[in-house]
Order: sequence, then structure tokens, then C-alpha cells
Amino acid sequence: MRSPGDAPTAVTEPDSVTIPDAAPAEGDMNGLRERWERLRTWATGLRPAWKGLIAYLLYQGLAFVVWVLPIVSRFGSQHIGEGLQDSRQFQWYMTWTPWALLHHLNPLTSPYVFAPGGANLAWFAFIPGPAIVAYPITKLFGPMAGLNTVMAVAPALAAWAAYLLCDRITGRFWPSLIGGYLFGFSAYIAANMIGFINLVLIFPVPLLVYLVIRRTEGTYGPVAFVAAFTACLVGLFSASTELFGTATIFLGFAFVVAVLFAGRARRDLLKTGLLVLLSGAIALLLLVPYVLDVVRNAPASALNPPERANAADLWTFILPSPMQALGGHQLLPYTTRHVLLPKLDGFAYMSIGVLVMLVCFAITEWRRRETWLLLGFIALVSMLALGPILHVGTQAHGTLPGKLLFDLPLIQSAIPVRFAAYSALAIGVVAALWLARAHGPYAWIRWVIVLIAAVMLFPAAPHHSDPMQVPAFFTSGTVEQQIQPGENVYAIGVQRGDELVWQEASDYWFKLAEAYLGPLPLELRTGPLSHGLNVRKGPEITPSGFDVANWMNQHQVTAVIMDDEAEGTYGQVLRDAGSQPVYQGEGVSVWRPENGTWTIPPSG
Repeated sequence: MRSPGDAPTAVTEPDSVTIPDAAPAEGDMNGLRERWERLRTWATGLRPAWKGLIAYLLYQGLAFVVWVLPIVSRFGSQHIGEGLQDSRQFQWYMTWTPWALLHHLNPLTSPYVFAPGGANLAWFAFIPGPAIVAYPITKLFGPMAGLNTVMAVAPALAAWAAYLLCDRITGRFWPSLIGGYLFGFSAYIAANMIGFINLVLIFPVPLLVYLVIRRTEGTYGPVAFVAAFTACLVGLFSASTELFGTATIFLGFAFVVAVLFAGRARRDLLKTGLLVLLSGAIALLLLVPYVLDVVRNAPASALNPPERANAADLWTFILPSPMQALGGHQLLPYTTRHVLLPKLDGFAYMSIGVLVMLVCFAITEWRRRETWLLLGFIALVSMLALGPILHVGTQAHGTLPGKLLFDLPLIQSAIPVRFAAYSALAIGVVAALWLARAHGPYAWIRWVIVLIAAVMLFPAAPHHSDPMQVPAFFTSGTVEQQIQPGENVYAIGVQRGDELVWQEASDYWFKLAEAYLGPLPLELRTGPLSHGLNVRKGPEITPSGFDVANWMNQHQVTAVIMDDEAEGTYGQVLRDAGSQPVYQGEGVSVWRPENGTWTIPPSG
């Protein structure tokens, strides 16, 4: 059998052919082979730009089917993914940056959350870049449509960027197409498509590697390289400071190793390294306010300590998470017994198919230096994804070398299991290389193994939450009659993050004394009320009226807006704190303290 890279063989057919009635399948197979050869020859002859466009459209079509199609009729009112508190947070971010800039405010420091002191957003999952890029969509169709649009294109962009990298390395379309898929539709992407927009916008990472290769080859001029590399750095930083930090570590390490083993290309690679440093300096100048805020507001302790819940279990690599279509839900009872948090730990899922491919790659390509560099990189990243302590079947088994990394000041808040993004990229490159080198009568075996791995990683359609219903109080103008402009409000909703959606829907008419922005730095942890009161994920123990009154007075709260569904849970404690409802209607109630001060009334 010919490999995908061999030239098509001319076949001379006789004038008449007698096809036995007993063997129609062979004729069908010959027809399929001929159609495949015509398709392969057509694709091979296309210009690189057309190949890249076709690759992106194929990826985008697949992403549309998996994640968008189930909610396409409700694209502006229903989140892609589960749409819980993190999606509400990102929905707020999609409007906050443009709104702040248009109102001549510094978007990095918001006085509209955690009032009256406000909050610095540098160490939260802030996404100013995507918010600005998607602003036209957000303005015309609403923040959820803007958020969903960015979410919908993120996997395709990641796959397309990895395709460009693989194509540059192999020069082969079909192997590169598979390599791009293995990254853009990896378990890391699938697990984050429940709503983590900052983590799926990872496409600049493979583009950075692609640009380094192009410059080292001499096919990119220095000015074009610096401009493109700087743009990727700025884009990545503006979407996720966490990804920027981890990319700096892993790509920097890969670059140093490449220099050490580059041989004749070492000199060119070092020259490229100087341009990389220049690009970093330019990006730093462009991002000075943001970078300074990140450095100045670095938390004293880790926001996300790399403990068990943030690291992969060893079983994670072979047990599919619920985000995989093949085996994810079927094996969930078994997976849950061996993995503490299947959805989060599932970031690092590789599948047995990928592991078989890696072993076969090592056996068949053992003579090549890059084989062991790639496999070593995958092994290193996978080890670090396990965190500082090895867990097997949820049981701890001693300290891992990765503990040294998590002691570093600016990386201590990173979540180890998310490092799997970089091993997924290396896996895509391995697949492309292995397929591109498939020759001879047994080349088909490689394709079968890689395609099985691709099927095992195929993402399942996530559970989409119900369409979001924003109380009419915030959109009908009633909020402007009941709440003073800029008033400091405490909001109690059904779900964490409701308060952010309410504030955005009212065009930032009021300020919030508390808001869900993710893990809080120590200075904002001022008691149970600082983490929000809501029906679904409120505190385990409802605070007393005394605690509520004290907290409200300390934070200068003058009004509470409460969803009607929450009144049964928190109505009495607000009364105990000395407040009464002054308005009820359009899905919410407004509560104010008597005489303007929160007090505990004397018992009867």
C-alpha cells in the first residue's frame, strides 16, 4: 500500500472488464482508493495559503458541530458550556474593559467591584484583549454573543496554529491536519470549553514556535518576525497572564534545549533568540501598566495552591474525563473512584491510543535526536502536571521534583494540570512527524494508530446550562428609580456571578460590595460575605444577622438587591440585620437598613 506522501501510480485499464458477481466489495474498495488518491493529489497541489484556509475551515466546522450547534438558536442567551460562575465572570469582563476605556477609567483597577475600595484585576482571569477584539459583536448582540463567539473560534484557532507549526516541520498536509487536531481538540481544550475562555485562547503558543522556526530557516525577515512575535506575546498576555507565564517557562526551556542540540543550526537559532528578546522588550513596553500591576499586586500566597485538587492523578492519563465522547460518561463511575475531580483532572488525559503512538514513535524513530527531545519534553510536562505530590488513585505517594517549580513567586498560583496544554502540542507534532515519515507497505498501520488516538480524544458536547434570564428590573429602567447612581450595593442571586451580570445589564449603574472574580487575594477575604451569598453555592453556614450587619457597615453598603428565589434562604437574616424590603417586583427585591444603618434589632 502506498503511503500518503507517495506519488499516485498510473493505472491502465483494459477496454472491457468482467466483474464477478461474488466480489462487489473489491470494486467498491478500488473506487474508494481512486477517490482518495484524487483528493490527496488535489490537496497536495494547492498553494500553502489555500491549504491553511481549508484546514481552518475544517477545524471551525468541527468546533461548530460539537459546541455551537446545540445552542445555535439561542447563541445570544445561552452559554457555550456549563455557563456557571466563571462564564458570568467572563461575560462581565467582555463589557468592562470597553466600558471603562470609553468612560476614561483604568480598566485594570475597577472601583465598581468590592466597593468602596475597588479591586485590582491584574491577578484575576482578566481578558482585556479578547474583550476589545470582540467589542463590535458585544455592542451589537450583547456580551454573551461576544463571549460565545470567542469561545467558538478558540479551538479552531488553536488547531490551525498547531497545523501551521506541523506543516512547517513536515511539509505534508494530511499529517499536519491530524497534528493540529490533536492539539486544538485535545482533552485540555475540551475540558476548558465548559467556560474558561482565558485558557482556550492558547493559539499564540504554537504560533510563537512556528515563527521561531520560520526565522531560523531564514524565510521570515527580522522586521516581520519581531512584529509578529511581539503581537503574539501581547495577545497571549492580554488573554491570560497564566498562559503567558507558563508558556515563557516551557517554551523558554524548549528553546534552550534546542540550542544545545541544534548542531549546525545553533548560530541561526541564537540570532533568532536575540530577536525573541527584542520582541519581549517591545511587548513589555507596550504592556507596561499591566505588567507593573501584575508585579505590584502579586499575592503573598498562592491563589491556587498546587494541592491535590489542582493536579493530575496518574490515572488521568488513561481514564477519559466526561468531556470525551468515547468512554467519558460510560466510564465515569470507574473514573470517579480513581480521580478526585474527573473534569478538572481530565485536562491531562492522553488516551491509550496516544500512549501507543508515543511508544511506536520511540521504537520506529529511535535513531533520530528529535525523537527523544520530543518524548523527553512530553514526559517532563506530564510529570509537572502531576503537581508537587504524586497521586495514584487519589492516594498520595510522596513528593515530586515539580515542587521546586511551585515555590517560585510568580508561578506558584498556576494550576499544574493545565500544563498538559504543552504536552498536547508536542503530541500533535509527534503525530505529524510520524505520519509524514510513513512509507512502505506497512505505512497504513501508523495511520490506523493515530486515527484511533484521534477518535479517543474526540470531545463530547458539553452540558449547556439553561438560557440566562436577567431580571427585568435591570433592563427596564426600574433599577434607576430604586438605586442611586454609583450606590454601593450587595447583590444576592441564585448562582455565583449573577451580580456581575446584573451590573453589566444595568450599564454599570451601581457598584458592588462583592463580586465573583475567582480566588480572592488575602486583602479581599473579609469574611463569608466577601465570597458572596447565593442559593446554589453560598456559604455552608448562613451568616448571622450580627455578622451581616457588621460587614455591611464596614463596607458602606446602603442597599441589597436580592433575587426572589433567594429570599427564602436569606430574607430572615437580612431582617435580623435591621433591614426591610422597600421594593418588590420584576424578579427581585430591594432591601435597605432602617435609618441608614445596619443594626440588630432588640429581641422581642
